Amino acid sequence: MQERTILTANRLSWFGLVPFMALSVLGAFNVAQDLLLGAFLVYSAVILSFLGGIHWGLIMADKLDRPDARLIFCMAPSLVGWAAVAWLAPMVALLVLAAAFLLWLNYDLRHLTDSWYEKMRRPITFVVVGTHLIWFIVMATAARAI
Repeated sequence: MQERTILTANRLSWFGLVPFMALSVLGAFNVAQDLLLGAFLVYSAVILSFLGGIHWGLIMADKLDRPDARLIFCMAPSLVGWAAVAWLAPMVALLVLAAAFLLWLNYDLRHLTDSWYEKMRRPITFVVVGTHLIWFIVMATAARAI
């Protein structure tokens, strides 16, 4: 990839953290928690789904081996994200989504070898997981106060 494209991908990826961080901070200050938690969970599921889509695109460009098996597996982030938001209690969904981001990071780094991607992806994932844990703590604290 060209250096300019890598820079753009980095900037957009870091900018993608804004909803995670803003919703977490507002939730921690008890601003419309139910509404913001719902928005956070949906955004999280969408971004997790996007990460699976990266592999779909690489398969379409014939950049990954075993494409049939990988096409099936790269649907996992979308399905996990959807199931977490649709069927799980919010506190459980937060933990499932956080774990899914970490598991997919591991999968990503085993199959995608571009060093720029790893340097970008690792810290961003840790911030994303951290925001899930912030929400979990906020919700657990609120539940204890009741």
